[in-house]
Amino acid sequence: MKKYEYTEVRTFMTSNRKRMIVPIISLIVLIACVSCAVVSKVNENAQTAPITSKWTFDHATKDGKNIPRYILDKDEDLPHFTSDGETFTFNIVSGTNYSGTLEQNDDGSYTLRNEYNSDQTIRAVVKGNSLTIYTPGESTLVFVVI
Repeated sequence: MKKYEYTEVRTFMTSNRKRMIVPIISLIVLIACVSCAVVSKVNENAQTAPITSKWTFDHATKDGKNIPRYILDKDEDLPHFTSDGETFTFNIVSGTNYSGTLEQNDDGSYTLRNEYNSDQTIRAVVKGNSLTIYTPGESTLVFVVI
């Protein structure tokens, strides 16, 4: 049996550590990027945007918990909202669109009526540069002006 000298063993262990560092650092960077939430751009003190603004998804809440937008989220997978001031189109998940009429209430909020079921309404509020849509079940979707 061959006896190894201390320097041979040490060189072997050091070279293995060097080879492992690159994959470990790459894995840490990947996990950090995937889990990075986009900073919210909501500014309720900004001038109130019109409902006809171009909106982009900012974040959501469900049962009181914040659900942020992440850096690597694809735009087509995010909720969308558009309105011409009289009608709206809205989706939470890609491929499932809701549309209907829009009416402004006396308190400045909006009522969105589903075109296929006028009894089904959703409340929306514009405050500053943000649009908050209140969905059933204590959940909200928040959009900001692009």
